[in-house]
Amino acid sequence: MFMCKVTEASSIKVKSGVDYDKRIKIWENVAGNSSRSKLDDMNIDKNRLVSNEEFAKAIVGNKFSNKEKTIDTFTYLYEIKGGYEKETYEDEPYLIPYLVDSSDESVIIIPGGGYGYKSMDGSTQEGKEVAYTLNKNGINAFVLHYRSNPYEYPIPQLDVQRAIRYLRYHSLDYGINPDKIGLIGFSAGGTQVGCFINKIRGKDLFPEEYIIDEIDKVSDNIANAAMIYPVLDYYNNVPMLFSLFNSEEVRNKQKRMELLEEMDLKKYITSEDIPQLVAYGTNDLIVGSDGAKSYINVARKKGVNIKEISVESGGHGFNQKCYMSEFLRWFKTLNNKNI
Repeated sequence: MFMCKVTEASSIKVKSGVDYDKRIKIWENVAGNSSRSKLDDMNIDKNRLVSNEEFAKAIVGNKFSNKEKTIDTFTYLYEIKGGYEKETYEDEPYLIPYLVDSSDESVIIIPGGGYGYKSMDGSTQEGKEVAYTLNKNGINAFVLHYRSNPYEYPIPQLDVQRAIRYLRYHSLDYGINPDKIGLIGFSAGGTQVGCFINKIRGKDLFPEEYIIDEIDKVSDNIANAAMIYPVLDYYNNVPMLFSLFNSEEVRNKQKRMELLEEMDLKKYITSEDIPQLVAYGTNDLIVGSDGAKSYINVARKKGVNIKEISVESGGHGFNQKCYMSEFLRWFKTLNNKNI
C-alpha cells in the first residue's frame, strides 16, 4: 500500500473553462432517451436554492433520509437551468478529446458529482486538469460527460460502456491502441468505473426498444481501471440512492435494502483480469474510506492485481499531488514503460 500525506492545492495551470466546443457525441441513437419531460419524474422546489454544499450534505448518511427534493432541486438548478442538460430525456453523452502525438495509450476520465450533476460542468479539477497532466506524460485523454439524475441505473453506466466501444471502434481515427484504453473515475465517477468493470462489462443491458448498431458490437474490454475517492458501496451515502434509482423504490425499506446490496460492489467482483488502482482519503467525510478498503481486501482475495493508495488525513476531492505520480508509475508499468 502506498501512503501519501495531503499536500497543498494543485498548481496545475490550464486554460479556463471546459472545452465544450471539442465534444464528440458517442451515440447515434441514444439508448434510454425519450422526448418525455424530466420534470414529470422530479420532485422540485422551484422557490428554493440548493448550493453545492447543501447537496453534498444531503447525500451523506448511513441511515435513510428523504432527500429526494433536495437532490432533484439541485439537479434542476445546476444541470438543467444551468444549461448543461435538457428538460427532456434527450441529452447526448459525449467525450472531450485531449490528444498527444506519437502515443497509442489513452485514458477515459470520468468526473464525479454524486449522480446529481457532473463536476466537469463548471470545474476542471476532475476533467480537464487530469487530461492535461496525462497529456504531459504522453497519454491521450478523453473526458466523459454521462447522463445522471433523473436517469436511472443502468443508463449512466451504459454511457461508460458506449464510450469504450466508441473509442475502440474509432481507434485508428485517434491513433490509439484499442487494447491500451484505461479508465479513471472520481467520486461517483469512481462508482461508474467500479460498476462498469464488475456489473456491466460484457453484458447487454440496453432498453428493450433500443436497436443496436455497429459500435455496440465492438468489445468493451479495457486495459486497466483507477478509482479515486470512489463510492464503492452506499452504506455511508444512503440518501444518494435517490440520484440513481426510482424514488418509490428508495423509500420502500425492503427495496432500499436490496438496492444497497446491489451497489455493494465488493460482492460482485468479476474483474479479476483488470489491473486496478484505488485511492482514498482517511478523513473523507463524504463517502468515507471503509467501502474502498473493503473492496480492496475482497479484490485481493479474488486475485485482482490492485494497487492501494491511502491519503493520510485526506478528505473528499484531494488533489492530484496525492495520487497522480503513483497512478502514472502504475499505468506506465502496466504498459512496460519507464517514467
